[in-house]
Amino acid sequence: MRPWERLTGRRRTTAATLPDAPSAAPQRRRTLRFGAGPEWSFAQLGATAVTTAGVLVYLGAMHRAVGGFDGVWWLLVLVPVVTMPWAGSAVPLALWVVLLVGWFVLTPEGTFSWWALVAAAGVIAGHAAPALSAASPPAGSFSRATVAQWSRHVLVALCAAGAVAVTVAALVGRELQLGAAGLVVGLLGLGAGLWWVRTSPPATPE
Repeated sequence: MRPWERLTGRRRTTAATLPDAPSAAPQRRRTLRFGAGPEWSFAQLGATAVTTAGVLVYLGAMHRAVGGFDGVWWLLVLVPVVTMPWAGSAVPLALWVVLLVGWFVLTPEGTFSWWALVAAAGVIAGHAAPALSAASPPAGSFSRATVAQWSRHVLVALCAAGAVAVTVAALVGRELQLGAAGLVVGLLGLGAGLWWVRTSPPATPE
């Protein structure tokens, strides 16, 4: 018998004799509803925020690379928020087609800017986020395995963009007619990368 048991004359009830504790209630995901639309989880809202940030980074890099452009281009930042329910459709791809065409139209032909690498980071993040969002319903979330897999996709794409930027920078100033050919190769590479990301199924979301 322990000292406190001698003083009180009672024994402490062991854990084995205690009644079973009630099972914990299942956790409920916190969601938001905008008007009469569906409920959106914070994970999905975060993916939309990343997409919007990608567009903003891209526009900022293009603004620095071309030395300014019409302010109407900045309105494209609102497109990911307005088109959030259609993340799994062709709408995000159409947005990035417009942005990429804008880069080639506004940038002087034959010039190179390291801001293109920053723009590439915006493209990668702004495309991967809606693709990831489409892997889960509006009120759903993403498992750690899903986020890790898509993070690897983004890292590989960033490394490829860096390698391309270094190669282009090394060729700038040389008498090589790479304008049209470089544009075609770049667009083909971008198309292949987008196809790979779209057709590589992520892990099953939670």
